[in-house]
Amino acid sequence: MLATIVWTLLVAGDPAGKLLPAAAKEMTESIIAINKALGLESWDTTGAKPCVDRGGLEATIKDVSAEDARDCAATAIRNGYPGLGKDFVLGIPMAGIGPVTVFAIGIGEAAGWGAYSCDPKRRCAPTKLSADSKQAKRLRERYNKACASSDTIWFPNRDSVCAGITASAPAAPPATPPAAKPSGPAPKPAPDGTPARTPWPVKE
Repeated sequence: MLATIVWTLLVAGDPAGKLLPAAAKEMTESIIAINKALGLESWDTTGAKPCVDRGGLEATIKDVSAEDARDCAATAIRNGYPGLGKDFVLGIPMAGIGPVTVFAIGIGEAAGWGAYSCDPKRRCAPTKLSADSKQAKRLRERYNKACASSDTIWFPNRDSVCAGITASAPAAPPATPPAAKPSGPAPKPAPDGTPARTPWPVKE
């Protein structure tokens, strides 16, 4: 149902003409700016310094909160993107460990277009959301999931790109079942009074 609603919105706003160069440039550059700020897509390995602390490798990795991710991303797009909120909206899906990617969805005259995050060796070129390409399909999938999640960070907001779609709260983790109690009578002490050893459990 959600995919149908979003698809209807995309087709309804899909323009016949080309995306204006200024809007395309801002989509691409704002995505790269947030990539660098949040340390996404390995941009930190190119010398970019994230403004969030993700820690190191394995046991030293740190979770990044939604609040910290929003504050950090906001500094990266504070100036230089007059089309933000006019020609496009930015979405940053979140996972338990922090932000995972960033994408742009066109609005107004740029409706029907979008772009998503890519690594430093590629360009995040905008694409038509209604296209049959792998790039467009991947973007639609991220867009659908982002609108459905209440954890997604939006700039400036989700109203113009997720109209009519209610974001659901994340599912609560399953409760940990109580530890099983040992079955059968307790072992009797030995005649000399020493506690009896508990036998190894038998596999059934």
